[in-house]
Amino acid sequence: MIIPARNEARTITEQLDALDAQEWDGTWEVVVVDNGSTDQTATIVDAYARDHPRVRLVSAHARAGLNYARNAGIEASRGVAFALCDADDVVAAGWLAAMGGALRDHDLVTGPLELDRLNPKWLADSRGRGDERGLPTFHGIFPTVHGNNMAMRRDPWERLGRFDEDALIGSDDVELSMRAWLAGVPVHFAEGAVVHYRYRPEPAALWRQGRSYGRSRPLVARRLRAAGLACPGPFAGWRSWVWLLVHLPGLRNREGRAAWVWVAGNRLGQVEGSIRYRALFV
Repeated sequence: MIIPARNEARTITEQLDALDAQEWDGTWEVVVVDNGSTDQTATIVDAYARDHPRVRLVSAHARAGLNYARNAGIEASRGVAFALCDADDVVAAGWLAAMGGALRDHDLVTGPLELDRLNPKWLADSRGRGDERGLPTFHGIFPTVHGNNMAMRRDPWERLGRFDEDALIGSDDVELSMRAWLAGVPVHFAEGAVVHYRYRPEPAALWRQGRSYGRSRPLVARRLRAAGLACPGPFAGWRSWVWLLVHLPGLRNREGRAAWVWVAGNRLGQVEGSIRYRALFV
């Protein structure tokens, strides 16, 4: 397992404990990639590794970036396959067995994201519940993996190449999924590979994350168009703009603010991404 980490001292022990409690009949290790943390993340992981031989700390400080850290961890790992999870989430019981079992028959695997354990209901409900129901897709065109809950055999990984370190966070896993789809590597959905996903509760953090996710989507659309493939229309997100107008009164309470700020950040991000990548997709 690969865990990219940057300033995750508050949550990483909970994730390491969840991984340590996993049971599986195969062999495995946990590679934590410290991406230039300025808090106690590296110290915590180093101390944890002394008592847990499966855990190993790798430093990746040449540049800041989630995908740079992911790539560094994959390169440092020793197995014929790897799995990715995040330092601020928590894998559920049975996650490793579900992932490991699926990798025996499939090249690329993802699983559901569970929202209620780590989030209050008002926050869990703020983005909808699609990630819990089945295999996600990019606008119904191709299946996608969750970057915080995926596994892949090394052979197809070598063929596809690394995570795009210049892709904006939010569609980096979608961009990798697009390459897998184009290469004929199917995504298998392992229902038992559940990750408890932690949302950001602060409006400012939701806004920043939403903008980042939105800015990256026009890049995926542009690459689809360049390949002459089916692509969402330039105004595919019009319903979200209408939703923002209809739900303006919801800004009066925290539930409404969380939902509205997230959607608004996404919309603005897609406008910015459309300008940046010269690909209208709002």
